[in-house]
Amino acid sequence: MYHPFLEGKRIYLRGLEKKDLSGRFFQWANDKEVTHYLFTGATPNILQNLEDWFEEIRKSEYDIVFMIIDKESDQEIGFCGFHVIRWLHRHAEYRVFIGEKDFRGKKYGQETAKLMLRYGFELLNFNKVWLGVSISHSMALNSYINSGFVKEGVLRQEIYRNSRYYDAVRLSILRDEYYSKHKQEWDREFPNIFEKE
Repeated sequence: MYHPFLEGKRIYLRGLEKKDLSGRFFQWANDKEVTHYLFTGATPNILQNLEDWFEEIRKSEYDIVFMIIDKESDQEIGFCGFHVIRWLHRHAEYRVFIGEKDFRGKKYGQETAKLMLRYGFELLNFNKVWLGVSISHSMALNSYINSGFVKEGVLRQEIYRNSRYYDAVRLSILRDEYYSKHKQEWDREFPNIFEKE
């Protein structure tokens, strides 16, 4: 394993590095199937664009980004992170992107979300983690709900992709919900994620 920061059963998360941009990462950014439901993908990505984005993220105190690595193969399968972090209000937007097609629909996204939520609530002291997803992306929507997120509302015609407008669903999970409904179960699922005193 290469510098794991958070470790689950099938995946580990490590920091995003500049060299990652020219590998699978670059292909995911230009794959129409991968970006079908996303805000990104309407314009072609070039390496310079990704490098500019990387430099912004690297310097930002409002973004934390990880590569998602399959433990068995040590292969990069996607990336995830917290964005638009508001330290005073203790909340952030969660984003996840499973770029490798062979790993989609197999609950890798759920495992990633659980690791990130534990990190957000237990180490970063967030009070709320939120996200938005296209209402038509039923697989992702179900994955988020199964990871503890709760629907807050619908943003009408929020996303324009594929020659049409899509409604987006806003979901969130609160610190109290995490501790009352999920922490004990996830402690059993990922027993060694944080060092114990």
